[in-house]
Amino acid sequence: MIMIVLGLQLQAQNDSVMVTKVKNSQKVEKSDSVKVARHTPTNAMLLSIIPGGGQIYNHKAWKVPIFYAALGAGGYVAYYYGNEMTKCRNEYINRRDGNVELLDPEFARVEDDNLLQLKNKNLRNMELAIGAIAVVYILNIIDAMVDAHLYYFDISDDLSLRWTPSMNFNMASNRPTYGVSLQFNF
Repeated sequence: MIMIVLGLQLQAQNDSVMVTKVKNSQKVEKSDSVKVARHTPTNAMLLSIIPGGGQIYNHKAWKVPIFYAALGAGGYVAYYYGNEMTKCRNEYINRRDGNVELLDPEFARVEDDNLLQLKNKNLRNMELAIGAIAVVYILNIIDAMVDAHLYYFDISDDLSLRWTPSMNFNMASNRPTYGVSLQFNF
């Protein structure tokens, strides 16, 4: 997936800005282009390898605590269920081997079959938490790339959509037709 993303060129505008010079009378001449450091999705993606780096690069630092909270919560849940799974596994092994002095009183009333089911349930929950961490990490990278791609997107007040009901008279059928008229301003 990373190789595909790295291979794509995600830019909506050129990498250079044309400099114009006005001469004596309304004549405009184009000179050499000047390279300008651009805000690119590739840079945002590479910086977001460290979670939050791409968001800071995109000047959206308010998103960083959200990603770290999600990663921390996923890490805590994975750690918790990993410990619970280890306890159940060790209890089952101690029962099987006859180590009475190592038995945990917490599991005194739990049958062996139920103990195995509890271990498998905790293992599944731990794996789901690790999967959630991976999803949040990938969303961190995708969010940084999308924000960087839309960094120069114009969201001025001139952008609008106006809709109004309309009525036209159809000469062929001698009947009016009703509809909606859409007007885009940009």
